[in-house]
Amino acid sequence: MKKNLLFALCSLLCVFDVFAQNYYHLRSDGELPEGYYLDKIYESTKTILLNEPSNDVMSSIGRMPFAFNYYGQSYTSYRVSDNGYLSFDTTDTDSKEPSVTLPKNSIIGFWKDFKLQKLPEPNQGVGIQVFSYTVGKAPNRKHIVQYFGLSLVNNDFSGPISNASIFAFAIIFHEGSKGRFDIVFTPYGDKNQKAVIGCTNSDNSKQKLLNDSTNYLPFQFSFENKNFIVYQFVYGNQPQYDLSLKSVNVNSVYQTNAVVNFSGVLFNSGKQAVSSLNLNYSINQGDTIVYPLSGLNIKPNGENTYSFLHPLSWTSGANGSLNSVNFWLSDPNGLPDGDSVNSHFSKLVLRNLNNYTAPRRVLLEEGTGAWCGYCPDAHVTMKKAKEQFGDKVINVSYHNDDSMSIVSGDSFLNTYFSSYPDAILDRKINLGSTSTWLNELSSRINGNSPVELFIEMKSYNVSNRTITYTVRVKFSDYWYGNLNIGSIVTEDRVRGNASPNLWSQNNYYSKFHSGGAGGANHPLYNENEYMDGYIHNGVVKAMPGGVWGVSGLIPQYITPNSVYSQTFSYVLPPAVFVNYSVENNTEYCSTRDDSLYNEGRNIPAYIRLIGYVSANDSNELYRPVLNSIQENLWNLVGIKDVFVNNSLSVYPNPAHHTLYINWKNQNDSQIVLKIQDITGKVIKTIAYDNLTMGDQILIADIADLNSGFYTVSVSTPSGVFTSKFIKE
Repeated sequence: MKKNLLFALCSLLCVFDVFAQNYYHLRSDGELPEGYYLDKIYESTKTILLNEPSNDVMSSIGRMPFAFNYYGQSYTSYRVSDNGYLSFDTTDTDSKEPSVTLPKNSIIGFWKDFKLQKLPEPNQGVGIQVFSYTVGKAPNRKHIVQYFGLSLVNNDFSGPISNASIFAFAIIFHEGSKGRFDIVFTPYGDKNQKAVIGCTNSDNSKQKLLNDSTNYLPFQFSFENKNFIVYQFVYGNQPQYDLSLKSVNVNSVYQTNAVVNFSGVLFNSGKQAVSSLNLNYSINQGDTIVYPLSGLNIKPNGENTYSFLHPLSWTSGANGSLNSVNFWLSDPNGLPDGDSVNSHFSKLVLRNLNNYTAPRRVLLEEGTGAWCGYCPDAHVTMKKAKEQFGDKVINVSYHNDDSMSIVSGDSFLNTYFSSYPDAILDRKINLGSTSTWLNELSSRINGNSPVELFIEMKSYNVSNRTITYTVRVKFSDYWYGNLNIGSIVTEDRVRGNASPNLWSQNNYYSKFHSGGAGGANHPLYNENEYMDGYIHNGVVKAMPGGVWGVSGLIPQYITPNSVYSQTFSYVLPPAVFVNYSVENNTEYCSTRDDSLYNEGRNIPAYIRLIGYVSANDSNELYRPVLNSIQENLWNLVGIKDVFVNNSLSVYPNPAHHTLYINWKNQNDSQIVLKIQDITGKVIKTIAYDNLTMGDQILIADIADLNSGFYTVSVSTPSGVFTSKFIKE
């Protein structure tokens, strides 16, 4: 017979030694690790622990990739119960329903009599699972156990199904010796249900229950990660008073004589409420500027936050000066702060003239894949961005798990993205839903940067297909920080032979895919579900200099008009041509494969060279881009400094029927003249067996060539010499 969940707290806590260490909780809504993703259930990159149907079941053993220190013991394995808790006692295979006795050695997300059952139509697509995955890099990994789609045991779904019909929450383990874990609650579940939330040790001699009682399901209506309810469970002795800084708004650079008032958000990590405190700052270890606050009600355990402003301004600092800014909280209720470390903030801040003269170009970096059915909508959005903002936006597409993915691109994707499509602006603003991209771009696109970039000394060696170029940067004002110069090589108009999920783009917006995810008005509605001949743009080919660029080129302290540069090179693989057995020529696809229209990839005319300057912080997640630039490897008209050994001259240019090539022969010798199209394909070959030394005019009949861009080369015993021309 099932027992009601009734707790006599005195009996549960009578063995608790108030002087011994235990867990305590802090509310920290929205503080989720990079890579936490509510809808991860719909991706394959997870470990399934429990599937539907399950009722009163313990899972098979789950594994963590690191040892977790829990109540002084180290664990790497666990089982999960469909009743909302996780146990480190892997010998216990009995899934416990709610009763007076808490499950031992367990972390309790929400202890109810749940089950995992498939939803009836039309909701059968909703995932019902308990699963795990790991995000981050050692030694800062997070192991996540996520419950999704639990339902109350007595719910037979005879009535309407809503978000309250199913429950979702997660337990997050933090790598390290401190034994911290978090419990996360989402906008799923009946907020009128009460249950236990907390943790127990191996013999139940120590427990920590949220608010020392049963609790209503923590609930907010928002599906944004920043609003998810998070409870941190910390092992140790909780101070009576513990002021903590959640954030301090301090820029790295302020204009000379600008008025600066320090602001931010604080909370109380202690046991007791705080009604008064002091805000303090000092500049360069000078006098402390104190401002007292009173009449506050800052609740314990982080249950609320307080936004503060220090009204006494900082205005000092000469142009080009570096200033040590220290900010701290003190004297909660007139008493010492129990942990002063988490209430202090320090930063070096530069004063300059705000003389930013370089137009800002925004780097829009997207995570995508040919297998990703929602990604074509992102490609449409990127196209709109280019149409709306022109050269002010630089589109870059990193491909995951298809024929266009590369190792360095995977490193970038693993750092910033856990779902697709997704994008980031200037490695600073994560975008998420494509509906936000254009607005976020619009808010960032205006304004200037302290650094201007140039791509110079471009060359392309037609013999070995080596691309060489230099990224030069020039600062217009003082700057301070660790900076890198980086580069990305991309290619537009990339195509591959018909191959679903590898070259042919999956398209959930097609009317042939369950009627189309975006409805009949979506621009991809009339396209195929798998778009053969899909034209991929902005495809990352290489990241010369590494994923994060080259460090050590720019000093930490930078003065106006300072110039720095880095030369990059990349060997373009041989051109690849395509052929198709289908006809699919649309705005987004081309299956043309006749001569001169069968280019697939590695085509010099579609190569783009990108340079950028970014921060080089130890945290890869904080490496924002200051500015960037993009140029074509060459332009179809007005090409300059593209080819190496450019000592030929040709005329007329553009040419119609006959091309004349001025050539100075160094010796009596044999030479070979070749004409190649933009793919490097040789169209004509003319051999001169015994050409005498001196100035020569070579004549080539080009009447049979199609209109377009071509190169002409002369091969001699001493080398290959090239030029370019346009056939009209």
